Amino acid sequence: MMPDLQKLLLTNKRTFGLLLPLAFLAFLMLGAPNEAAAQGHKRVVQLTGFVTVGDSLYGVAGVSVYVPKTSRGTQTNAYGFFSVPVLTGDSVVFSALGYKKQYLKIPQNYQSQSYSIIMQMQEDPTQLPEVTVFPWPTERDFKEAVLAVKLPDDGMAIAMRNLDPKRLEELFSTTPMDGGGNFRAWNMQQVQRQEQRNMFPTVSPFAIIKLLDMLRNGEFNSKK
Repeated sequence: MMPDLQKLLLTNKRTFGLLLPLAFLAFLMLGAPNEAAAQGHKRVVQLTGFVTVGDSLYGVAGVSVYVPKTSRGTQTNAYGFFSVPVLTGDSVVFSALGYKKQYLKIPQNYQSQSYSIIMQMQEDPTQLPEVTVFPWPTERDFKEAVLAVKLPDDGMAIAMRNLDPKRLEELFSTTPMDGGGNFRAWNMQQVQRQEQRNMFPTVSPFAIIKLLDMLRNGEFNSKK
């Protein structure tokens, strides 16, 4: 009896080992049609649209248009337009830096093959905390740099150095004239030229010839 019982248990064990994978495979095959049927109810829809700033007509570039937890997504172009395939029932997210996130739900029973919208983004400026950048890697280096700073001389020392005769002579010889100085120099040149004209008046050659004729004719002789 014992050998027969052992043989029976061994046979049942082998049979159970074969039936278990078959049962698991049958479960998958029975569940797959239900999942496929569930996916079959969703239709592919081409979502296209224009993303604007508020109620204006200014397009927003670089807005991310995507369905979370999927590989379906795109970005708006330089004019704010986009086009992306989605499924009915999807929740589409519109996200961009400086704007609040916007959401769009594609109806589950939507029958058309295309869906067009105008999405209005609302500005949401984010104030970043202030960051102070120092050109020193550590606080110790900063203290050493502060202690090594050479403070300027006091006002009296600066004034005495600026009033030094050699310093003033150097400034007078090297500093160019400004607009007022150039104008005064030009006026002085004009006055000097006018004075030179008065000292040496221009004599007409015809007057010289006439004067010589009068001398020949004795017109300058005193008449008695």
